Amino acid sequence: MHVIITYSHFLKIIRANMNNMNKLSDYFKLLQTKFNLIINADNTLIYIASIAIISILALLITKIIHNRLKRATVAQNIIRSTTFPFLVTLGLVILNLIDMILNEPKSLLIIFFLKLFSFAIVINLANLLVNYVFAKRHYTALLSKFIKILLWITALIMITDANDDIIYLLDNITIHFGKSAQLSIWDMLHALVTLIIIVIVARLLNSYSERKINHIQQMDTNIRQIMIRVSKIVIFILAAMITLPIIGIDITALSVFGGALGVGLGFGLQKIASNFLSGFIILLDRSIKVGDRLILDNNGGLVTKITTRYVVLERFDGTEVLIPNETFITNSIQNQSYSSKRIRSEILLTISDKININQALELIKQAIQSAPNTISDKAAVMITKLVDNGLEVKGYYWVEQPSYVVEAGNYIYMQIVKLFKENSIATPQTTQRVEVVNHD
Repeated sequence: MHVIITYSHFLKIIRANMNNMNKLSDYFKLLQTKFNLIINADNTLIYIASIAIISILALLITKIIHNRLKRATVAQNIIRSTTFPFLVTLGLVILNLIDMILNEPKSLLIIFFLKLFSFAIVINLANLLVNYVFAKRHYTALLSKFIKILLWITALIMITDANDDIIYLLDNITIHFGKSAQLSIWDMLHALVTLIIIVIVARLLNSYSERKINHIQQMDTNIRQIMIRVSKIVIFILAAMITLPIIGIDITALSVFGGALGVGLGFGLQKIASNFLSGFIILLDRSIKVGDRLILDNNGGLVTKITTRYVVLERFDGTEVLIPNETFITNSIQNQSYSSKRIRSEILLTISDKININQALELIKQAIQSAPNTISDKAAVMITKLVDNGLEVKGYYWVEQPSYVVEAGNYIYMQIVKLFKENSIATPQTTQRVEVVNHD
């Protein structure tokens, strides 16, 4: 469905909604009248001064409280964002009670600011909720500003008791789609607000379910990932089924969309669907798990994350590689920790042929056996070949987890240097080879 808006069409829309524009003008005139009533009321200057004093005191107390809040916890963030409007609201309530005790007529100014700061508390809490739900998203700041503006406009409308008039006005300002279809501003705002609320609730439910599933101790990592994904899909489907009827979309009409989606899966979305299903297969057959040490083509490293589309492989140099899930179904992968987390690694060094070789080999073995997170009885040291002025030695060590390989290797090298110096043995050297190539 395409929106066709030409210059003549735009003029027709303006003429059709001219009456609504006049109503909007009347609304602003009503606001001006109410504002004049507030300003010209008795004791207005006294009330303005009282509100100013309450605000200054609230600001001073707020600064004291903020200085005592050092952490960025959820509770402290709530206190930071609501302290000032809450204190002002409390002060205005007390001021209003004093007026009632003195039998003074209700001040429209106090009532106005009382409602205003009460809404400020709600708006600040809503802003915190949005930032929490959509944390670390590139659109979070923009979405937060949009929601704050929308809520402040709503607050001003409710404060001025013009709810029904504004709703009627927005419901009569329509945009035409094609020849017969039309949509009012109120319908669009209603759909947008409903969508935002449903998305926030769905994300909160996702976070809650994920947190609960992760707290289950006696559960395999892959099963946990499957449950998290299934819960997200179920919540998404339920959210869509609740949202669509509310915003006026017939669910049965989605059968057309389902057919189009099937065609899309057969062509452009085939790879996406394949990676999505492959992700579930990987998790179900447990061929790859988080923490496994993999070798794939020129990439070797540890699996840090399994998503719906790809596996995150952290290489030994610290860089990360995103490998599509389908690759692990169709290609051969070397999983060095498939049946057991224990893996073997090695160190390579060259020792001089002029030292006590047996003593040197024994010291290297001691260094390997003393390394943390290694299996001491599996340590082995052997001479692999003769090199210039020395012997090439390999030391083999086993670790309990793939993530311990680098740490253990570093410790072993440092311990070898220490033991050799303590026993007055020449420090082992690395092996280097220089080749001279003639280009004729």
